Amino acid sequence: MEKRQHRRIPFQRSVYLSSRQIGEQEMESSDFSLSGMSMLSEQPVPVGEKVRLRFVVNTLGNRRELNVLAEIRHVNLAAGRYRVGVNFLDLD
Repeated sequence: MEKRQHRRIPFQRSVYLSSRQIGEQEMESSDFSLSGMSMLSEQPVPVGEKVRLRFVVNTLGNRRELNVLAEIRHVNLAAGRYRVGVNFLDLD
């Protein structure tokens, strides 16, 4: 049974993740929904950590940078990279 509230869509772009504990690192997103995002990272990040995400979206031909507070929900190692799943906590 699917537990997700919102459908995920493919979403490949650079995402800058930052927090006091982690600093800032660039990740590559793989999918996106209204409530969260999945990204690929070369380094693990702590589950439960509150992070700030910064990424660009295009809406009706207009580029817009989003800054989103999120929480790391899971981290899994696969094929030498970490798949990081986050839940959005707010949208600016």
